[in-house]
Amino acid sequence: MSLFSEIEKTIERGFERWTERMFGPAESGELLLVHRAILEEIAGQVQTLARGRRIFPFTLVTVTLVAADSERRTLLQAAFGERLGEDVRGALEGSSCELPRGFSVEVRTAETGAGAYAIDYASAPVPVKAPVNAELEPAPASPGRLVLVKGKAERDEYTLLSARTNLGRMAELTDSDHRVVRRNHVVFEEGADEANATVSRQHAHIRAEHGEYRLCDDSSEFGTRVFREGRSIEVPAGDRRGEKLRPGDEIYLGRACLRFER
Repeated sequence: MSLFSEIEKTIERGFERWTERMFGPAESGELLLVHRAILEEIAGQVQTLARGRRIFPFTLVTVTLVAADSERRTLLQAAFGERLGEDVRGALEGSSCELPRGFSVEVRTAETGAGAYAIDYASAPVPVKAPVNAELEPAPASPGRLVLVKGKAERDEYTLLSARTNLGRMAELTDSDHRVVRRNHVVFEEGADEANATVSRQHAHIRAEHGEYRLCDDSSEFGTRVFREGRSIEVPAGDRRGEKLRPGDEIYLGRACLRFER
């Protein structure tokens, strides 16, 4: 739980108690994992502007829960339909994140889908009017970008719009019960080439904060390093602080490579 751990824990405890009463302890545990993953993914869309101001840039979040069985879809709608919007709003507002006017969360179900759930975001934020005579904040810097240099990924270029961007092999990671435990935003294809084979499934992530980007290694097998001005900088495994990125840095995930630009 990345941005607001204590707040999320409080919300999770409430969700867990409620689902235990409604559906029993066995169902509650599985529903809680999905609930946690959804909150974390939505939290990853928070943007940090100048002076640490944080905003959520979308007015509508649509969560689609996937289940082939009609009874399961009914259960999912009952579990998430009324509570999820309130929990998302509480988590974001509790972490001092500004929500746009008219913000809402819609919950749907579908018979088929790529994973256990899918989240779609409305694209246009509602501008916040500054009060008269308020001190003007400088315009936020343009978002960072990752350009593919070596390896095979889903795209040749990625724009860093989220508070956290996960890098790794495969789009989704699941546990032994096929529940999604992590989604990668920059995805290196499984079995594509030798460079891709050195990218761990949950290799690293880039965290955006206060207009800067920091690269962190998620205890990868082949390591993460930054090549800058002729020297190699090792990113310590599991170090939460990570390495601050500069334009032109080459990021090596094993032998695969991305270039950071601004």
